[in-house]
Amino acid sequence: MTSNRTTLPPVRVDTELKDRLRRCAESQERDVSWVIRKAIEEYLNRHEKG
Repeated sequence: MTSNRTTLPPVRVDTELKDRLRRCAESQERDVSWVIRKAIEEYLNRHEKG
């Protein structure tokens, strides 16, 4: 079975954003990668509708 997932190049973020992502993930009992994927998906959905 093949996956439809892929990886993108690494993205650098400042310490403040990294801490915010970590706190958000912890509050939702998720991984930081899940929070990032969800945020990107929501951002793209909002901007593709326009």
